[in-house]
Amino acid sequence: MSNVVDDYWKQMVTVALLGTDRREPPTPPSGGLADLAADDPQPSPSQRLLQQVAATAVVRRAGLLPGAPIATVAPPAADPRPITPPLASATWRRIITDWPVLEDEWVLTVVRVGRRLAPELVSPLLARHRTDVTRHARALAAAGPLGSWMIDWSPRLACTAKKAAGSPSAVDYTVEMAAELPALPIVPELEALLLAKPADAARTLASGLANAQFTTAHRAVLVNLLARMSPASLPAVAKAIDRVDPSSPSIGLAFALADLAHLRHHMLTELELA
Repeated sequence: MSNVVDDYWKQMVTVALLGTDRREPPTPPSGGLADLAADDPQPSPSQRLLQQVAATAVVRRAGLLPGAPIATVAPPAADPRPITPPLASATWRRIITDWPVLEDEWVLTVVRVGRRLAPELVSPLLARHRTDVTRHARALAAAGPLGSWMIDWSPRLACTAKKAAGSPSAVDYTVEMAAELPALPIVPELEALLLAKPADAARTLASGLANAQFTTAHRAVLVNLLARMSPASLPAVAKAIDRVDPSSPSIGLAFALADLAHLRHHMLTELELA
């Protein structure tokens, strides 16, 4: 019967394309369609065609067999941690573009304060660090159950690097361990500034930039210093560097370091729970 209905449908399509003024609608096949035409005769060819089109559409839909059941997608396990604020997503993107030295602290701060990654950040972070065992594990710790769930459905997000002996897994990154940032090289004469009083750290850095004691040759070590300096010193340091005389030969470096200090302070403040 299905072949008969399909053939009848194709004939009606042809008539519809040509127009009932050029070709009469086909005769309905015996059965319900023919009975409908006999019981409810229509006065014009176009009306008869529309009647049969509607009836045939119902017959064709009613004759469809259900397909194989689709496997139900189980949702990820619940994660009660609050997600990172919406603006933090923009901050992370700026960090990886302008100051990637801050990314480790950003991810570990998410874990330390008891947050989890906003869903839109899980995939980019896992993909970004898929070749780094440690950073991928940190991203998984910040992502929570959603991270493992996404890897199950998209294996390309899994870590491709081999796990070295003694390397921590995602579950090892507890709140206590989240404070352990990777060490950055800092020259001995500047190490004291890491834990110095905010006013002292600000004065030393601003003075060194204003007097050109610090030049672009010191950029890398000064970036490392500001990336690991006590967060309590950041507002004072940023404010002091902002005041460096624009005529100083090191003003370009001062602008860059002030931007780094402002961004690090902003990212840490932004992630704290209210």
